[in-house]
Amino acid sequence: MVAMGMTPSEAIVAATRDSAAIAQLDTGMVAAGKSADFNVLGANPLESIANTRKINAVYLRGQAVDRAALKAKWQARWNTAQSQ
Repeated sequence: MVAMGMTPSEAIVAATRDSAAIAQLDTGMVAAGKSADFNVLGANPLESIANTRKINAVYLRGQAVDRAALKAKWQARWNTAQSQ
């Protein structure tokens, strides 16, 4: 979307709030009483949309996801599948 001329801010809003509204889902917003799924970024995506790839933490339903444990689990499965 940014490559087509949107600002990073416009692209983020379109991908979150606006797409949720179009799908008639009560999502796309972090607020009290909401079920929070969100990423914590290590750099400002408003400066460069590429910064959305710099993920420091992930939260699902307000709980931190153990990304290191998931990565280890997936790598173990991959290594097992490759050795068979």
